[in-house]
Amino acid sequence: MILGITGGKGGTGKTVLAVNIALALADLGRKVTYLDCDTDCPSAHILLSATLGKKQEVRSFIPAIDQDRCMKCGTCVAKCQFNALYMPRGKTPQTAQSLCSGCKACVLACPYGAISGSSKAIGWTYRSKKHGLELFSGKLKPSEPLSEKMVEAVKQRGFEEGRGEIFIVDTSAGAHCPVVRALEGCDRAFAVTEPTLFGESDLAAIEEVLGKLGIPHGVIVNRSTISSRKINGAALEIPYDRDMIDCYVLGVPIIRALPEHPLSRKISDFARRLLK
Repeated sequence: MILGITGGKGGTGKTVLAVNIALALADLGRKVTYLDCDTDCPSAHILLSATLGKKQEVRSFIPAIDQDRCMKCGTCVAKCQFNALYMPRGKTPQTAQSLCSGCKACVLACPYGAISGSSKAIGWTYRSKKHGLELFSGKLKPSEPLSEKMVEAVKQRGFEEGRGEIFIVDTSAGAHCPVVRALEGCDRAFAVTEPTLFGESDLAAIEEVLGKLGIPHGVIVNRSTISSRKINGAALEIPYDRDMIDCYVLGVPIIRALPEHPLSRKISDFARRLLK
């Protein structure tokens, strides 16, 4: 099973619930591999108090231009949709590396075969373990725009090295390209939201994305008691609870810190339903 945990709005407690659901599944005897695909702001390891380990560098293509073969025609510059190539007067094209997406359109466009491949580091992936969970995460290098490539790197490493029967894919917030890349291939997904106007609006956006991807999905309402608004059809509702916040601050999931707590039991029951 590849289970996506996502949510259009940030700050809904998506990762807190994803970590606790993963632990609940592990407590049921399943091998669980957790993929933290929020590579701009990874936090699963913090919530688990896990030390990031087994670091691997992730690299991306950048163009290398042969000064002798380049005829300064400007075709590569014109074809670059990200404006990563520019050509000073009388000189060969130059690369603004921070803008390069690594798409290789310039290589295909050059009529003289003057562009070959080089690469740059865009971030790192990590493999860790804590509380019986196998955790793969990634961290995008500051100033780099290639979140999607880092998401791909986390998923590739996780699926190649991970030993889980169940994979939990924790996306970033929003309904943008890195979220889509993280959700691709999921068998099922849950969107975590909250009973607010912003929560409902962003839930509609992520549900539209999930529908277009053809992924069966449900809704989890976190902090369900913070307003009188009601989101119908939720697969799981978690009321606001101070103990959950205290566990979050301490970096110990409530499933581990307070296994008999009413919220822990609700999450465990939800995990059992997932396996039916």
